[in-house]
Amino acid sequence: MSAVGPPERGHRAAVIGWPVAHSLSPVLHRAAYAGLGLSDWRYERRETAPEELPALLYELAAPVEAEPVWAGLSVTMPHKQAILAHLDVVDPLAEAVGAVNTVVVQRSGEGKALLAGFNTDVAGIVGALRETGGPVVNRVRASGAVVLGSGATACSALAALGELGAGHITV
Repeated sequence: MSAVGPPERGHRAAVIGWPVAHSLSPVLHRAAYAGLGLSDWRYERRETAPEELPALLYELAAPVEAEPVWAGLSVTMPHKQAILAHLDVVDPLAEAVGAVNTVVVQRSGEGKALLAGFNTDVAGIVGALRETGGPVVNRVRASGAVVLGSGATACSALAALGELGAGHITV
């Protein structure tokens, strides 16, 4: 006799931005879901103008009335900084960098969800530079680095370079 648990719920996630039609996130996430056997997970692009952000976040946090259930968001321009003011919880790194690129919808029961924001850009940049090997990291430490831009991803790059011990950074 096998135990019967609650029925599986479909899950939904999306990349939000303005514009976001160019994003390859849906292709990457769908491939990952397929590779992990997560057939009940969906990932889409969601064009979200700045004035639409509060309503979208309200939709994510709302009690579950239909499936698939929102699991989270990937966040891109121009929302990485603006979204901070709309979240229930912000990870300390995201707070320090001033940018969120990942929102996780945390549910307990059927009521309103908690929206938690994280910054995975810093770890991604550090990991990519370390993956290239010691010579690149050593060059960053000795000679420094140049960051082109001044937006949310540039702030994450600055934090990553600081973590790597960059000798000098030019923005």
